Amino acid sequence: SCQLINDDELHGRERGNSVADNMTVSSGSSGFHYTLNKPYESTILSARYLTKTNTECAKKASELFVNSSSTTDDEKIVEAKNLYNNHFPLATGDEIECTKNGKRVIEMTLSLPDDFTLEYQPGDSVGLIVPNTPEATNFILSMLQKNHGVLPSQKISVDSNHPITVEEAIRTTVDLCSPMKKKRLFMLSQFAADPEEALALRLLSSNEKGNDLFQRYVEDQNRTVIDILKEFPSCQQMITLEGLLGCLPAIPPRYYSVCSSPLADQQDKTGSYHLKVAFSVVDFLTPSVAEDLNSGRRVGGLATRYLECICSPFLNNSSGSTQGPTVQIFPKPTHEFRLPTNMSTPLILIGPGTGIAPFIGFLSHRQAQISSLESFEAAETASEGTWRGGYELDPEDLNLSQNDSTGLNLALDYVRKQQTGEIDLYFGCRYSDHDYLYESELEAFKSTGILSNLYTAFSREHGKEKMYVQNVMQDKPECKQRLTEMILNKNASVYVCGDGNAMGKDVQEAIVNVLADKLESKQSALTYLDQMKTSGRFVLDIWS
Repeated sequence: SCQLINDDELHGRERGNSVADNMTVSSGSSGFHYTLNKPYESTILSARYLTKTNTECAKKASELFVNSSSTTDDEKIVEAKNLYNNHFPLATGDEIECTKNGKRVIEMTLSLPDDFTLEYQPGDSVGLIVPNTPEATNFILSMLQKNHGVLPSQKISVDSNHPITVEEAIRTTVDLCSPMKKKRLFMLSQFAADPEEALALRLLSSNEKGNDLFQRYVEDQNRTVIDILKEFPSCQQMITLEGLLGCLPAIPPRYYSVCSSPLADQQDKTGSYHLKVAFSVVDFLTPSVAEDLNSGRRVGGLATRYLECICSPFLNNSSGSTQGPTVQIFPKPTHEFRLPTNMSTPLILIGPGTGIAPFIGFLSHRQAQISSLESFEAAETASEGTWRGGYELDPEDLNLSQNDSTGLNLALDYVRKQQTGEIDLYFGCRYSDHDYLYESELEAFKSTGILSNLYTAFSREHGKEKMYVQNVMQDKPECKQRLTEMILNKNASVYVCGDGNAMGKDVQEAIVNVLADKLESKQSALTYLDQMKTSGRFVLDIWS
């Protein structure tokens, strides 16, 4: 619900009506956590392309943010997007080049509070809150002012919360940029002044006759409420601010896997605590349909295109000493996608594309654990040789019981017994010369022994057969033998992370096929895989 507020009402609401409303809660207070409703304002500390992406456009875009002060932030974002669109065409020119243009992956470093009130572990995700695009926001604000006399600066209370401006409500509370759902289309049809438009919207939202039409017209084309309002203009005349807010859901947060370790990456050179995330920039063309004049459109991700724009100074290494932009974040811990507590457990990590991100965190964490162990033992060795006294101490003079001395060495004894398990990693992408993410880091992990084996698959190599991680797993004899040994003989834990339900199913099918050769039947292999899932030895993190 929403309510426009006049000046008299606003004055009475400027202070909260309860003690809780007027309290200030310190971020260091016991039990305080950052959430979707109370996010942390994080500063972007750095960013880089993980793909072999040309940074000339980032250089031009960065000039908008670093040097330009005569334009608004909205105008800078819009202009930067246009620069990227022009620099990275998706439909004209070489087909392979267009494909690579649409595949841009960024790693972004975000600050964390210095008081450790936002902590994370490898495997966790971070929720990120972004506003609607300037274009969508301005369209709705103009529509409301033209048809209903609602000014952007007017105050409004949404769901009885503290008053905000209409502009802020439209920009930050309702989802203007996601594809429309059937339920929302039906609600919108109630505001259509034109009977034919109302009928068409009801048809699109119907569960029987409208299914195919909805798929081709709305879902395949990623049509948003902005697109629908433009193509069914009679709705603009009738829908009110309250009607619009009632029709649309809240902007959903975007979740990204953490690709760093609190042990290895907690502090940067300036002493700021931070974490890292990696994401693909969503940028694609919708299918072209002859009877749909607005098909074949370029569509960008709300969050990722925005982040690419504001990260431009970092992507081009031209940020200088300027303060980085800020984003609102909150942690999303996981209970399942965790490293085993026992360091000796062997691991099989399967992460094509950006599914590699959490595994970079895993490997960094394991490396930091081993470094800590080595430092521990080095410190003990050093301390054993520091006594320079001229007399000997009798153990009885120390007045320590056997239990005391045992307790003093308990931690070191435990750590010494932790033999680090082998780790195999499977990574896949399209082109080895473009989107082989974290190539140098993975090779470094391999050379230092953190990774035992690194297997790769490339699906678009020129002149070569398409190869995916599941093909490598079940078609290469070396990999088949290794998987069988690791899973059946060494009780390895398997982690699968990536984009797309099909990938997750294909990987599971490949593992079942490999195990079936040793377990005598496919049914036995399926049963074994189910047991692995139940015991936490097979963990999936799949998104679509």
